[in-house]
Amino acid sequence: MSDDVPYDDWAPIYDVWAGTAPITKRNLPFYVERLVAAEGPAVELGVGNGRIAIQAAHAGASVIGVDSSSVMLSLCRHRARDAGVGGKLTLLKADFRSFQLEEPAALVVIPFHSIGHMLTMDDKRDCLAHVYEQLRPGGRLVFDHFVFNADRARHVDGLTRLRGEYVDPDSSRDSLLWVTVRFDFRDQRMHILAISEEVDPLGQTGARRVRRMDFSWLDPDQARTLLEETGYEIESLWGCFDETPFKDDSREQIFTARKPA
Repeated sequence: MSDDVPYDDWAPIYDVWAGTAPITKRNLPFYVERLVAAEGPAVELGVGNGRIAIQAAHAGASVIGVDSSSVMLSLCRHRARDAGVGGKLTLLKADFRSFQLEEPAALVVIPFHSIGHMLTMDDKRDCLAHVYEQLRPGGRLVFDHFVFNADRARHVDGLTRLRGEYVDPDSSRDSLLWVTVRFDFRDQRMHILAISEEVDPLGQTGARRVRRMDFSWLDPDQARTLLEETGYEIESLWGCFDETPFKDDSREQIFTARKPA
């Protein structure tokens, strides 16, 4: 994620945010398998609280996790230690466009649509170009993103929906998470409001907190062009994490690209 989208404020709700996204159940085994199979340094950009990296470490991988949020990295560090795999993770506080590795990577992954934290096409191009520089010859980049559907977006634009119920880690109180999304179709961006609301035992609502995040999307053709412009050879484009080929009605775009040897 970029410094333009700090995630420090999102750490207390990250578990419910990720846990209520259908993609997280499907992408976990996909990325764990690739991180474990990497023959050399393996990097996860947007490591967050370690949801994927810790599972990969349990399976034997050594992972370099990069994130711009010091709070999320601290959470990841503590979770990895509690899980007994702290020695398997190396954590770096850095932007996607500026992280530096001690040696070139065999694999870099960007899960959970996180390339969308790069808000402009130039940001995305700079990110992909920097990853290319950090890969060794023959190294691979794997990332996923949703396929934007304008009709679905117009249907939910501005609506407030219940995202999930959870126990607030700070107050230990039952809470609700509401989400509102507004779309900027011209600039391919969305403005997300996440509203957490405490609920007492009698069902009365209490303290509310609003978190904001801007996010972007790109079409498969745009992603392909960016990869080719930055020097990659595209090896595969899947439409699902079970490696189903991409189709016109796919909701996911999952690219594997290679730095030429």
